[in-house]
Amino acid sequence: MSDRLQRLWPSLVALVGTVAVVLALLWYFGDDTEDSTPDDVAAGDTTGEEPPATEPPATDAPPETEAPPTDAPTGDPTDEPTDAPSDPVTADPEVREPLGVLNQTSEAGLEERASERFQEGGWEVAAMSEFTGNVPETTVYVPEGMEEAADALVAQFPEIGRVRPNVEPFNDTRLVIVLADDYLDEVESE
Repeated sequence: MSDRLQRLWPSLVALVGTVAVVLALLWYFGDDTEDSTPDDVAAGDTTGEEPPATEPPATDAPPETEAPPTDAPTGDPTDEPTDAPSDPVTADPEVREPLGVLNQTSEAGLEERASERFQEGGWEVAAMSEFTGNVPETTVYVPEGMEEAADALVAQFPEIGRVRPNVEPFNDTRLVIVLADDYLDEVESE
């Protein structure tokens, strides 16, 4: 009997160790068995219900509005056509932060093509990967303190349709862009 126990001893130790690791992971990560997405967590909603709409706080300043375009001349005649393309927007190098680019689409290699595009625009891409999630449109997740960089990124690349606060499991040392199917439509239409 003791010879048999000595042969089983390593297997029993491995089994107990595995159970201990699984229990430790369950304790650490909690009982998060709900099917929540990063968007649910970013919005603070784990129930799946829409939060009630709220009115923005009243301000003394009137809202900024853009004047409607007109075909009327501006007073100074020019030889240039009126629909000349404007210079592309580029971000101030002082506000740029590193980027992580995640591909949630079924388009293989999209994260690499998007990363090249961001790098050509002057941004450092620190990481690229595929991503399995349920982000409804191309979104940049912003760690605390990087809001100005996110605004500059979205101004330079308007195909990034949403800006959200950073959530787990995304890296909090860089702006994380999740590419969704709308990114393909926007970039291919250019």
